[in-house]
Amino acid sequence: MSSSVAPRMVNLGCGGRFHPAWENYDLTPASPDVRPLDLSGPLPFEDASVDVIYASHVVEHLDRSAVPALLSDIRRVLRPEGILRLVVPDLEGIVRGYLRCLDKARRKPRQLALAEHEWMTLELLDQIIRSRGGGYMGRLWQSTPFLAKPLVARRFGREFTDWDAAFGPRDGQGPIARHEVYQIPPASNEERVAFLATGENHRWMYDEISLGALMRQAGFASPRAVRANQSQIPHFAGYQLDTDEHGAVRKPDSLFMEAGGKAQHSTRVGKLLQRLRRLLPF
Repeated sequence: MSSSVAPRMVNLGCGGRFHPAWENYDLTPASPDVRPLDLSGPLPFEDASVDVIYASHVVEHLDRSAVPALLSDIRRVLRPEGILRLVVPDLEGIVRGYLRCLDKARRKPRQLALAEHEWMTLELLDQIIRSRGGGYMGRLWQSTPFLAKPLVARRFGREFTDWDAAFGPRDGQGPIARHEVYQIPPASNEERVAFLATGENHRWMYDEISLGALMRQAGFASPRAVRANQSQIPHFAGYQLDTDEHGAVRKPDSLFMEAGGKAQHSTRVGKLLQRLRRLLPF
């Protein structure tokens, strides 16, 4: 990226988390500063015209079959040293958390251990299978006693406050009885279709291996997992997209992946040099 010209940076599926230095897009914009964009079609950018593309908690909401085309289109619009940063729920982290809670509940099946195991089971499954807003996770949050709340606070970070605002107790509304958490009336076909259209469901889950493989298939030579506060994007922490103003991670339950940048460019140059060495007689 040239230091003399401001890089062109695009935030896809930004929701309510965006920065004015970026071009911000979402399916249903929540602000006049966000432009509408449906990711099921081609990206509205010229070839090799963008320096950075960032998408946080977006690709898991797309059909698995649609992701390769999106990543290939991102590769098309990025400049040779352009950077792609993807953030998704961390399947490996969720599974490891579930197994830890499972082992703990086996060893000491006390109330807290059982409550934490129940939460991790829902975190693994609920957002994939739910047919109503909030699903069982939202209802468990509203139940009493909700013993797993400290675990959720550690896993969700700053997002915990948003969840508590969305699913916490309401004025004039008592908590859900513990035995009623899973008593949700079956959704009709019409309700299921309408709910799927909201995009709340996760259509797939990813770990470092599976997401990295998709990125390589799209032409990214060096996808790698990074920390929330680690990036090749210049001054990334200052945009407060993955971390807040104090450096705290907004969504600690996430997998952060980057591809491109100097590593991508160096890999391509290296491959070209290898081909030249094979062709030239020296």
